[in-house]
Amino acid sequence: PTKSEIGKISKQILERINTKTREATKFNQWKNTDEVLKWYNRINDKNHNSFIVFDVCEFYTSITEDLLNKALDFASKYDKITNHERHIITHTKQSVLYDNNTAWCKKGNQSFDVTMGSFDGAETCELVGLYILSELKHLDINVGIYRDDGLAVCDKTPRQIEMIKKEICHIFATNKLKITIEANLKSVDFLDITMDLQNATFRPYMKPNNTPLYVHKNSNHPPNITRNIPESINKRLSSISSNEVTFNAAAPAYQKALDNSGYHYKLQYKPTENPTSHTNSTKRKRKRNITWFNPPYSDNVTTNVGKQFLNLIDNCFPKGHQLHKILNRNTVKVSYSCMPNMQQIISSHNKSIVNKTNAEEKHKPNCNCRKDKVILSDQMLSDLNVTMAVHNSSVTCTTSSSFNIT
Repeated sequence: PTKSEIGKISKQILERINTKTREATKFNQWKNTDEVLKWYNRINDKNHNSFIVFDVCEFYTSITEDLLNKALDFASKYDKITNHERHIITHTKQSVLYDNNTAWCKKGNQSFDVTMGSFDGAETCELVGLYILSELKHLDINVGIYRDDGLAVCDKTPRQIEMIKKEICHIFATNKLKITIEANLKSVDFLDITMDLQNATFRPYMKPNNTPLYVHKNSNHPPNITRNIPESINKRLSSISSNEVTFNAAAPAYQKALDNSGYHYKLQYKPTENPTSHTNSTKRKRKRNITWFNPPYSDNVTTNVGKQFLNLIDNCFPKGHQLHKILNRNTVKVSYSCMPNMQQIISSHNKSIVNKTNAEEKHKPNCNCRKDKVILSDQMLSDLNVTMAVHNSSVTCTTSSSFNIT
């Protein structure tokens, strides 16, 4: 699908709308696993509750123009959305698909589509998700959603929960969305964690046949990246483990992956510390506009590029210079970027060559006959001699590259 550059503008508009709508409605629209765990930890009497989990099938492509307009109408109660902004949002959904300069026709003769590769596709799904949460509000359940995955908890009887399940299916069907749903669950796998209401615990979850793989310690990456990989994995596993027992049960697969990548690091449970009281102080925090310089990193380069660049900033824009407030070590920072590895380079090169060859073969005529003569290249001439010798055919040469075939 073609990407409309206006999607970058639509993305910013939708981010503003979603933020203000979430703040006003207080709906549980999660951004990451940590927010899901905070929601889970606030559930009282976990043993007397049950989970309802649902997943929207093909969420992006199932969003219709009518559903998007309903979501915009809902969000307009909490944020002012101008007609011009609506036009920008809907215009970016007019997508087309090209193949060799030929446009494909869509079913229903409609060009409206929320593509997964668009700049504002995720934000559009979040807006629709907020609208869906407003439709589920009257069901008296503690529900939240992450993109196309939804999770709710309810303290009602199993029969009442089944009735709520049917009502959820009806609400989604009304909006022309298909879902898969399960109810009356005490344990559920959601994102990358498993939450258990009976034991009031949570632990890391890994999909079957999913083997973790990390950047090798001796790979051509900035040292600060390879140095922090083991510690970041340990911190992540600790944060999504409710206790040391669940941590130790999940750690072996990750420990093996670290060992295979050359790291000599022992994973240990380190619970997340509770924030201290001084973190909520009213100390003023200045937010600077940072300009990042991202030079490519390579072990073959011995020059400290980052240090040389920052020295240039100091020399070219010293104190007293009219641009020093904009260009200094507080507003300009360095962060090395990783270069593509050899596998990516070769794969990209091969793909471009193959695509070019396939395109040429597709548009190449099947035959270059001129009446009763065929023009042959030197390679075709060699192949033809072999073929004719096998089949005992009679060939009369008229020119060096033209034959009369009988």
